[in-house]
Amino acid sequence: MKPNLVSRGADRYAAGEIERFDQKNNMFFRAILEPGLSELAKQFYGVAYPQDKPGYRLEDMALEQAGWYAEEAFGMGNLGGKEGFYSWESPKIWYSDFRPPTDLRFEVNDPAAASRMIKKAAGFYGASLVGICALNRCWLYASSMRVRGKNIETLPVDVPEDCNYAIVLAHEMKYDLVKLLPSRTGAGGVTNAYGRMAFTAGTLAQFIRYLGYKAIPMGNDTANSIPLAIDAGLGELSRAGLLITPEYGPRVRLNKIFTNMPLAVDSPVEFGVWEFCMQCEKCAHLCPGQAIMYGAPTDEPNNISNRGGLLRWPLNAEKCFAQFAKTVGMCGVCIRVCPFNKEPGLLHDAVRLGIKNAHWLDPLFVKVDDMLGYGRKGKVAQFWEGQ
Repeated sequence: MKPNLVSRGADRYAAGEIERFDQKNNMFFRAILEPGLSELAKQFYGVAYPQDKPGYRLEDMALEQAGWYAEEAFGMGNLGGKEGFYSWESPKIWYSDFRPPTDLRFEVNDPAAASRMIKKAAGFYGASLVGICALNRCWLYASSMRVRGKNIETLPVDVPEDCNYAIVLAHEMKYDLVKLLPSRTGAGGVTNAYGRMAFTAGTLAQFIRYLGYKAIPMGNDTANSIPLAIDAGLGELSRAGLLITPEYGPRVRLNKIFTNMPLAVDSPVEFGVWEFCMQCEKCAHLCPGQAIMYGAPTDEPNNISNRGGLLRWPLNAEKCFAQFAKTVGMCGVCIRVCPFNKEPGLLHDAVRLGIKNAHWLDPLFVKVDDMLGYGRKGKVAQFWEGQ
């Protein structure tokens, strides 16, 4: 993309007026709310039992479900947040009424130094990547969903007006587990990331409060994470609708913190993803639900689960969710097969450099990726038996 477009962050994909997305149109909530999707919802949200095959045995299910523990017990960022680690205020600790002092404040004389401090703390608490941007409020949801058992609420998004900065956190999903998707074992890489997300965001938010500023930690609630991550310089949008980071490719989960602490913002990045996705189509070809489109990008939505006004490859979320429901365990094939999903190394780093600077080599890189067998599903036994 042209440099002047890249500098606009996620706005670079705008093809018209961007309206705020209503979270109730997310497929995971549509499945709960729309009667016509009830059978798929039963498949996806229903109780599953172990099967006698690799990746679906009791130990595999235990690995997956235990990964959710911090998220489900202390966060609920997938289902509305605003409690536990995702509380918008300092939570009451059961054994103490102690709160961060309200009469102290860290004076920010150098926003760049303050940003370095925040990033240092975020890494210490567990974030794999950290970026900071000015909060573009068009990425806030029009309304947010909150689910607690059978109680489903639609809530207004009431982010304080003075919270003008977003700290975006990316959390690596382990390569050895992503290779095993779709399976319960591979899904453990996803669920474990969600557990780390809750702990890291909640702890970093409390750090900011101790400095005397507001901090609103979130999971998947309140705002779209991917455009904020693009604004914060963490990566680019891909054909599969996922964020691609230079360090981990699509192998990350995202959450964020809004704050009124004055911070220096990061610049959006461009390292060849858009042009590479034009050539590759590997995720579209191998998507078991055929939910990822081929060809050139478009600004035409598939259904209400796509936001209008954006030029990109809109995911057919209905087909994607149907595949999730059919798969016992999470799908994630698009993450596994993406050529950017590789660990660091001299060869892989050289290819990334070529993708960034020599777009005419992209078709060759795709062919070599296939020839070398990248993206093939790994063997679960090797995960459990390896050291």
